[in-house]
Amino acid sequence: MELIKKAIKASLVLSVVSSSVYAQNLDEAKKAIDAEKYQQAKTILKSLVAAKPADAANYFFLGNVYLKTDYADSAKAFFSKGVAADKEFALNYVGLGAVDLDADNSASAKTNFDKAISLASRKDNDPYIYVAKAYISAPKPEFETAIAHLEKAKAMDEKDAEVFLALGDAYRGLKKNGEAYSAYRSAFDLDKNLLRSKLELGVLNKNSKAFKESTDEFNSIIAINPNYGPAYRELAETNLQWSFNVPAAEKPAKLQAAIAHYKKYLDLTDKSVDSRMRYADFLVYASDYKALEQEAQAMIQQDKANPRIYRYLGISAYENGNYQASAQALKDFISKVEPRRVIALDHFYLGKAQYKLGDSTAYANLGKGIALDSTLAEEITPLAAEAFKAKKYPEAAKLYELAILGPKATLSDHFYVGYSYYFDYAAKTQNKENPSSELLVKADSAFSYVNTKAPTYALAYIYRARTNRLLDDQKSPKGLSIPHYEKFIAALAEKPENLTDPKNKDQLTEAYNNIGAFYLTSDPAKAKEYFNKTLALDPANTYASEVIKSLNGSK
Repeated sequence: MELIKKAIKASLVLSVVSSSVYAQNLDEAKKAIDAEKYQQAKTILKSLVAAKPADAANYFFLGNVYLKTDYADSAKAFFSKGVAADKEFALNYVGLGAVDLDADNSASAKTNFDKAISLASRKDNDPYIYVAKAYISAPKPEFETAIAHLEKAKAMDEKDAEVFLALGDAYRGLKKNGEAYSAYRSAFDLDKNLLRSKLELGVLNKNSKAFKESTDEFNSIIAINPNYGPAYRELAETNLQWSFNVPAAEKPAKLQAAIAHYKKYLDLTDKSVDSRMRYADFLVYASDYKALEQEAQAMIQQDKANPRIYRYLGISAYENGNYQASAQALKDFISKVEPRRVIALDHFYLGKAQYKLGDSTAYANLGKGIALDSTLAEEITPLAAEAFKAKKYPEAAKLYELAILGPKATLSDHFYVGYSYYFDYAAKTQNKENPSSELLVKADSAFSYVNTKAPTYALAYIYRARTNRLLDDQKSPKGLSIPHYEKFIAALAEKPENLTDPKNKDQLTEAYNNIGAFYLTSDPAKAKEYFNKTLALDPANTYASEVIKSLNGSK
């Protein structure tokens, strides 16, 4: 970390006393960042920037805090001021490159990183370390690239604990847990004060569901430093995950421990908005939406400018049945952030809230959410079923259309797409609303898909037959329904007992009568055959009886 040491030593231009205070404060700021006391770190660094506007290192660390806490624009502003203060100080170019990666501009990022490295002396491995960290923490991480930079940094100083800490992060990103564990262990062996490396050892255990071992690791950190907040956060998250893997009787104790540890974490990180948002993430994972909504309301009072708070409020308000508040919060969030920061759940929850409010724009937002994460489609099926049961057939059809976009969509979902369109048409016809035949075309397409995938799915055939009967020319029918009635009968006949099963009587007689009616003029013998099948199942069937009498009388 030679470059940072040089920046600290530069303060000697004032006096020995003032430089000592400066170095101490910069060191305190770095410790605050590591302990996730971001508000404290900002306060220290802002005071340093104000006192020493020519010292570029202060701008870098301040910009880094803003980037960590999701304020990329503010981060860029401080990195730019750092470059203006000292064009030869490498790390602010690294900061600008990290902002570029955050904006998915890898070409510009590389230009800035190359500039930073070009300014480094042979003994300064800082630019390599921080370039690697930028690649690791980017929205689209490049772990291999990070490792290449870290190997160069290690070649310059094989006893730099920060190099091994970053290597651990990169290997963990690649799911090379053995290499990650070794790197973190080396980092701690080289610097016993680097508690972050010991913390990450526990995280590796947690991710492997070795909850006892991870808990022991975090508790050992607390034994070293009882005020190290991240250890309590990890204890909380470990206990939460552990609660999902223990007998039901043990779960409440694990959850209570998780909450207690997270409250301790908040106390140690001055309850800043940034640490509270970490707690909010925890509450989402724990599905404690009542606490989440309260926390979101409190955060908004603390900082109305941070858009992420509106995401938490929108999600929690929906889960608590406050649909109007949910829709408004998510609209506010989406309007306040760059489009690339909007995730699937933002659109999806907005769509669900709008649906509950009867807002027709709901389907577009639900669709946007599913387009970003198709697994969300699974959550649509219960809403669709609820709408169908309530005879809200247009809504049910739109919802089932969304449900079938998911990777786990069932044939039942596809069937209900057609079912909903069919009943929508029927209901509109009954109400004399003159519905569009497009509803029937969509129904036919859905039933056809079902039978393509499941040729013995008899119910889809009969509804396809009914749909095509309505699509047919009513004055001069072409028999569009007949092939589907025939396939319905054939599907049932796969098991001969189905043809005499009383539960199939109504649908079979419908099929026999419609096929018989179609052949009345073109093939009376075939028509008679089908009407006799009806009477064999239902001797009291009036229509079949009258037709048979007519056919017999005509001889």
